[in-house]
Amino acid sequence: MQDPSLSLVHGAPLADEPGQGAQTIGGYLREVVARYGPREAVVLGKGEHRLSWSYDELLARSIEVAGALIASGVGRDTRVGILMTNRPEFLAALFGTALAGGVPVALSTFSTASEMDYLLKASQISLLLFEQHVLKRDFHAMIAGLEPAIGESAPGGLASERYPFLRHLVALGGVEGGDEPLTPATGGAVESWGAFLARGTDIPEALVLARADTVTPGDVGGVFFSSGTTSLPKGIVHAQRAFCVQWWRWPRSFGMHEPVRAWTGNGFFWSGNVSMVLGSAFSTGGAVVLQRYFAAEEA
Repeated sequence: MQDPSLSLVHGAPLADEPGQGAQTIGGYLREVVARYGPREAVVLGKGEHRLSWSYDELLARSIEVAGALIASGVGRDTRVGILMTNRPEFLAALFGTALAGGVPVALSTFSTASEMDYLLKASQISLLLFEQHVLKRDFHAMIAGLEPAIGESAPGGLASERYPFLRHLVALGGVEGGDEPLTPATGGAVESWGAFLARGTDIPEALVLARADTVTPGDVGGVFFSSGTTSLPKGIVHAQRAFCVQWWRWPRSFGMHEPVRAWTGNGFFWSGNVSMVLGSAFSTGGAVVLQRYFAAEEA
């Protein structure tokens, strides 16, 4: 603002705030990877099984998802739904969608069938990346039950009057050491995570990064829904800058200087968790410790 006196509340210009860096989601990822490349960035443990990605691997996985999204027709501002627990693929999907120029839309794994019906309509997503089994919920069965045409179409070929923007669904199975099947149910408009990633094999990394370079801080960065405790969930649209300002800001706000290992018992489909946990860990060169859903003994 040129004249701060015209505002009831104002602060120092963002450019003068210490600790700030890139102001797009893809730019943020690339900057922390440049700083901390080989360090552990993401870890998921389940029983005797342990999955760990470095910062370099997180970027590579995100670029892989971005390539698959581009090959699947995702363009600028295309909305991509992410319906997953806190697992590495959630982060690859979040950053991959941003790198491809799309808009990640986080959907709650707490959703009932009626709530999911509302979210799929309100979000206007074109492609859904979802985890099939979450505790007692089978999202493949739930969503296919809401729209039978899903079982009669091909991936990318869904034409639904109920969900007029949705064209393509991608299912994830469970994780090593978990109780859920590792291979998800597929068929119709639903394909497996592996088949989806294979679509992007011929998309050059340079094209992904060129797309990411066109994104500006004021562009839409993501859509997160409220919990819906007082009414229907409300979709909140966040700018690219909104994510990044907070990601860079958390370490300074909390006085954190050493690499932080950050964990949350709540889902990344709530914006506060994505903001605080990712920013505290990644902006300090630490690691995000993942737990798919809260289990006290594991935690």
